[in-house]
Amino acid sequence: MRSRRPCWTISAPFRCEWRPSRWQAGAMCLLGLLGAIALLNCGLAPAAAWPAALLAVGHGLGMARRGLRQPVRRLRVPPAPAVAEVDGGAVQALELLERGPLLVLRWRSGGRRGQLLFWPDTLPRAGRRELRLAMRAHAVSR
Repeated sequence: MRSRRPCWTISAPFRCEWRPSRWQAGAMCLLGLLGAIALLNCGLAPAAAWPAALLAVGHGLGMARRGLRQPVRRLRVPPAPAVAEVDGGAVQALELLERGPLLVLRWRSGGRRGQLLFWPDTLPRAGRRELRLAMRAHAVSR
């Protein structure tokens, strides 16, 4: 008779370091450039269109720079009875939203809300699957 393998009821916690996405920064630059092109091709007078186009490009570059300068965040999602942590602080109401290849992780900590956006360059496919499984193990059944 074969012996049975041990069946564990708990899994290891999910841990990762969130870093700013270069793809998101590139998208912000592209949106600023496309906004400038749209402003130059619409019916605005050139005296108003050129400054607005420069502002659009500058805003896109500023958003990209601000996004890349965000600090690295450490995330830990343990199984159900334990509390999830972001940067060592406990968080409540943790939820994961899937938007195609993007994952949005939202939470509340005290009276403040926070969120992390995982692009494909910050969390590969295997990591996204691992995060989804950890969220299912962490979720409390209603």
